[in-house]
Amino acid sequence: MNFNFEIFSLVVCVISFLSLTFFVYKKVPVLSGLPEREVFPVKKIKKATEEKLRIALKQRLHIFEGVLQKDLHKLRVLFLRADNRATDWIGKLRERSEKRKIDMEDHWKDLKITLPIKKSK
Repeated sequence: MNFNFEIFSLVVCVISFLSLTFFVYKKVPVLSGLPEREVFPVKKIKKATEEKLRIALKQRLHIFEGVLQKDLHKLRVLFLRADNRATDWIGKLRERSEKRKIDMEDHWKDLKITLPIKKSK
């Protein structure tokens, strides 16, 4: 019985080897007709990575431009408010200056009226 098992396994191995040899012999012309290609496609991976990176940068640039636009608009509003406040302060200072100028003129007029001017002979 042990002998039959050895013969059977030997027959299976020989048939398997012959069938593999037959398939390889039949497929050699087809395999030789295929174009050569890299085992590890570095160029294809590099090109795909560059394209994905380019798309991601465009999307990030678009987002960055939106954020920049919002920030610049807020900064513009801030500067306009500061300019408006400075203009108000300048207006108030002018009013005070005019009021003091009028008060000083009135003061000198009062002094001229109250103080007698002595004429020399």
